[in-house]
Amino acid sequence: MRFEGGARVAPATAVRQLDLAEQRRQLIARLYARAAANLDRVEAPDGYVRVELLPDGRTRQITTDDPPAQDERHHSQAIGSYLTSAARLADIDTGKSTGEVRSMLGDLARGLREAFSDGEAEGDTGGG
Repeated sequence: MRFEGGARVAPATAVRQLDLAEQRRQLIARLYARAAANLDRVEAPDGYVRVELLPDGRTRQITTDDPPAQDERHHSQAIGSYLTSAARLADIDTGKSTGEVRSMLGDLARGLREAFSDGEAEGDTGGG
């Protein structure tokens, strides 16, 4: 059986790809905004504000010059995660996605295997 729907499907596929590209651009902007918001909170000129839970269940806000080490680490991890995700999404549209890199590495490995197997087939004994 022969598939002949390509001419009808291609425009819909192109529109879908544009739609996904726009969604990626929006996600990238949101991820950068989240990273910036976390960094702004850590570097707030009026101090770092955190909420502490009291033994009686009430909470109180505490403002300090610098965030506690645990908070700093959590913000740092979140910022790094947001930026990494944004970069991965951006790579999709620039042709640097991990699938393409894997494909390129696979092609390179195949080429090397072929090059070395040709050498053996031509009587290369490897005696150096």
